[in-house]
Amino acid sequence: MINSLIVAHRGDSGSAPESTLPAFEAAIAKGADAIEFDVHITRCGKPVIHHDAYLGRTEPARGFIGDYTLTELQALDVGSWFDHRFQGARMPTLPEVLALGKDDVRFEIEIHSPSLKLLNAVIDLVAARNAELNVELTSSHIPLLCHVPRINPMIRTGMFFDPLPDWMPAPQRREQIISWLRLSGAHVAHLPMSMIDPGLINVAHEAGFLIHAFNLDTQAEILTALELGVDQFSTDDLDLALRTCGRYT
Repeated sequence: MINSLIVAHRGDSGSAPESTLPAFEAAIAKGADAIEFDVHITRCGKPVIHHDAYLGRTEPARGFIGDYTLTELQALDVGSWFDHRFQGARMPTLPEVLALGKDDVRFEIEIHSPSLKLLNAVIDLVAARNAELNVELTSSHIPLLCHVPRINPMIRTGMFFDPLPDWMPAPQRREQIISWLRLSGAHVAHLPMSMIDPGLINVAHEAGFLIHAFNLDTQAEILTALELGVDQFSTDDLDLALRTCGRYT
């Protein structure tokens, strides 16, 4: 069993409103190795942190986040829905979140829009804080990921994979995952637990790639991932993950 890195999905969303500074601060204080968050571009071209591309689930507004300016978005209360104690919590900017980085805290940043303007803005802000080695950029937009090493080869990238067809034999599934990583220049395969087995772990590690298991929210899933030897995993239940890994203080 290895000491897999624990990635707090949306921060410590069990004790503070997701994707806010209080959630990120709580995750770091508890001992998460990394915090995960999604970044969008505003109408005025600023990167802002929010999980959804459309407003309405965690704030009193409606519409596409890219149709609002940063000033308009930061005027919204994104904390009251969770608890009255967080009334007035605002959407954080990328510089505000990166400023939390100390003691080797890592950042998993998902780029939600296939926008080269957003990608350049994110990479510029990461580089301005000399945080390249503590950042992993992920996206469902594969062409966008391929641009990252052209802009800044110091930044690690992670590729999401959906379950492959059941008819495909395990060796072929492994070959396809490794081939996609090589073709894209990505460093980390983000996979559901259903796609991870010892053979894939071995092949990926031999080829120099990392395995990330995503959305592990039960003790059974986390224990299985640890036994398999995944390099990192994300979770919405940080307390459970820390306890299961024997790291809860």
